[in-house]
This record gives sequence, C-alpha cells and structure tokens, in this order.
Amino acid sequence: MVHFDKAKMEETWFEPKPRRVHRRVWLRIQKSMGVLVGGNHTSSRFLKPIWNSFECKEDVNLTTDVVRVLMVKQLLDYNTKALYVGEGSASAVYALRELGFSNACGSHRHPFFSLKHRKFVYELQYPDNSFEFVLSRDLDKVSVPAILVLEIERVLKPGGIGAMLVGVIGLNPNGLIRSATPVSSLLKASNVVHVSYVHEYTLVVFQKSFEKVGYFEQFRLPADCQSFSNNRPFMKHLEPLVENKEMGLEKKISFLPNFSDVPSRKKLVYVEIGADSSVANWSIPNYPVDHKVFDIYFVGHNASVLLSHVKKPGVTFIYYPGLAGDKITASISDGEDLEPSVEDEGFDILSWFRETVGHADFVIVKMKAGEAELKFLTDLYESGVICFVDELFLSCADHVDDNGVVSKDCMDILKSLRSSGMYVHQWWRD
Repeated sequence: MVHFDKAKMEETWFEPKPRRVHRRVWLRIQKSMGVLVGGNHTSSRFLKPIWNSFECKEDVNLTTDVVRVLMVKQLLDYNTKALYVGEGSASAVYALRELGFSNACGSHRHPFFSLKHRKFVYELQYPDNSFEFVLSRDLDKVSVPAILVLEIERVLKPGGIGAMLVGVIGLNPNGLIRSATPVSSLLKASNVVHVSYVHEYTLVVFQKSFEKVGYFEQFRLPADCQSFSNNRPFMKHLEPLVENKEMGLEKKISFLPNFSDVPSRKKLVYVEIGADSSVANWSIPNYPVDHKVFDIYFVGHNASVLLSHVKKPGVTFIYYPGLAGDKITASISDGEDLEPSVEDEGFDILSWFRETVGHADFVIVKMKAGEAELKFLTDLYESGVICFVDELFLSCADHVDDNGVVSKDCMDILKSLRSSGMYVHQWWRD
C-alpha cells in the first residue's frame, strides 16, 4: 500500500526560494550550445532563441534546485542514470549533465488517443528498470496523469528515485499534503519519501520498492566492477542450487578457473571468514588450482581453533572478535603465541580486506551464512569492495532443518547473490 507520513512531510516543508538563474550552470549550457558571452554582447555560430528564453532558464532553475534538495536528503548521487520526462527536457538534461550526471537523457512525447485501444497512451520508449532517477513536471499537462506516473515507476530500477513537480495548493502543510495526493494515490510499487516546495511547485519524491527483488540486487555497484564484468560470460556454467545435500555434489561444482585465466593474475588470495573447528584445512576438494600458490587468510574469533590451523607456511591468522557477536566463544590464554597476525577488538575488517586484495588479484572468499558474516558481505556490497571478489563459497549448514533441507531464507540469499552477478557456490561443510 502506498503511504506517506504527514509528520515527516511537515518537517521537510520549507518556504519557496525566489527565482534565480544558476549562473554557473547557465553559462556552461550556453557554452555547450556554442554561445559566447562577453561584455555587453553575445555572439554565436548558431544561436537558437530558445536558449535565451525565460522557459529555458526556468527549467535550469527547477532542475538544479530539485537536485540540490535530493542531494541534501541523500537520495541521489552523481553516478545515477537519469531521465527527464516532458516539456523542457533539452535544457533540463543539459543542466543535469553540467551538474555532473554524465548519464542523463530526456524524453518528450505528447499523449495521444489510440483509436484501436480507445485510450490515451503516454508510453516511455525504455525497458523496465532502466533508470535510477526520473524527473518530470508534466503531470498537470497530460490528459491521463496515471499513465505518466505508472510509466515513470515502470522504468525506475528498484530503489530508484522518482521526482515529480506538481501545482501548489496553498503554501501550508495541509496544502502540501493535498498537492502530493495526485502522485501518491497513483503509485503501485513505490512509497513517497519526501515532499516539499520548490519555486511555485510541490516536489513529490518517491522510491521504488525492493519487494520483488533479492536483497543483494538492490546495491548499485561501480560501473567498472571488474570481477562481475569478467564473470558475466561464465554465470551460465554455475551448477544448480539444491535444497538437500547430494552424494558427490562437490564434483559437480563449476569452479571459476575452469573458464577464467587465473595464472595471469597478480596474486591468488583465499580468505575464509568465520573459520571454526570443522575446518581441517582450507583446501577445497577438486579445486583446479594448487592451494599452495594462494596467500591464505583465516579470519575468526575463536583463537584456540584458529591457532591449530595457522602454524603452516603461507597461512595468516586474523583475529576478529566481531564475528562472535555479543560473546566470544574462546578466550586467549596468557602467553599464547598468536602469530602471524592478531588484531584487537577495534579491527576494521572491511579496511583490512580492501588493503589485502586488489583488482589485479584472483580472490576467493569462503564463509557461512551467519549474521556477522552476512553483515560483512553487505558491507562489501555497500562499499563496492565486492568487486575485488572473483569467487564466493557460501555455506547454509546452519540453516538446515531436521530433514536436511536448506531454509528458504538461505536459498533466497544464494539466488540473490547470483542475480546480482556474484559467481557464488553453495558450499556444504563436512
């Protein structure tokens, strides 16, 4: 159900700012159109009157002020793929690009009545889930506002931001809420997250929900996310996910080195998060690369368990109490040698991981689907550091019922990771 919080709307209300031309943006737009401004005269190779029109300056003002509001609310960033819909799209798109949105475009098509379908049509010529930000002020100009709102919602990616400028009904909180209704009442898969006045308009901002999208698919990864780009052609080779452990399942795993040129990488790194007593050694059966060529890291909170594994050449122990949650399962005895590496409780695992691996490396991460481990995995996605990870092994062993069936939640996590582009295997611990 679409809803918005009246109290929050009242908090975000502010007086409309006086009209002004944002000089820096306006001059850049004029320059991009071949207009040279100097002294008391203007010269151009192909001066178009529209670029000196009041309407064009108004579009620049509105676009710039809307972006300013959304940036302050941390609802938008400059890496966003943006679309402006409706009249004034040319100048609005130029304003967006000059503000830093390199991936911005416009669409201006008038609605028409289809005799065949006997209805007005205002369709955007873009696939579903194409944009992360869509802006329009045409709601009061189209014959069927619902079609425009639903089309904008359709082309938004899950988590994307839609912003619509509509006519004001009085400069007071009640009028603010009433003027947002024409948008909020039409939304099907979004929630209103902000309403305020911008110039003589009401700005209604909504965010498309993630309800039908897996958790890890919501994150916006960097455009140059190398590991995901490299692995995209090989995703079709991944073995099917199964709810029950099968005999010989490890022999069916499609290990990434079977398809990717691993020896060309700068170094090979294996990181195990949350190592425990069930781990005899890091070696993954049938893995097509000798584990001795890897730099191996065990990250865990149980010092006594980890110490039994790290007294081997090429293995580094990272002590991370944060994996234990509120309690640590094994304490460190006085005089115990915690070489080669022990960190205190202030250890920043994300910073350590970022410093340990790089884009030129081949990186394997293995972990169980525990609360702390999944929190670290989420941090990797949020920071973009997940782009360093080539291959992930995730164990759902703690999410298996008495019949040996993996829980739906853990299966959904695996599916979500694969849908996001991660080359992930379902790992069954012995």
